[in-house]
Amino acid sequence: MRIICLSVFFLLLGSTLLAAAEVNREQCASTINMYCTLCHTTERICTGLAKNDGDAWKMILKRMSENDEDIDAGVRKVVHGCLTSLPSVTTIVCTQ
Repeated sequence: MRIICLSVFFLLLGSTLLAAAEVNREQCASTINMYCTLCHTTERICTGLAKNDGDAWKMILKRMSENDEDIDAGVRKVVHGCLTSLPSVTTIVCTQ
């Protein structure tokens, strides 16, 4: 049982690190500016950073894509990675 738990832990850790590696500061800044700030202020996004987890962001991004057809699965994946994976996301979003 312990081996299974450790295996699952390392699998989840590896996928989290992989997701973090898929996005970078420049990509996050440009994507958030291009899509999110068309309708929302950075203050609203920053407030969301303080209270939303990864699952909440997935639901929010899905809802936003229903309002804007330009927000496809690829954009949602990048934005989700930015908002949940980068430790310095607040410096990217909240200082613009």
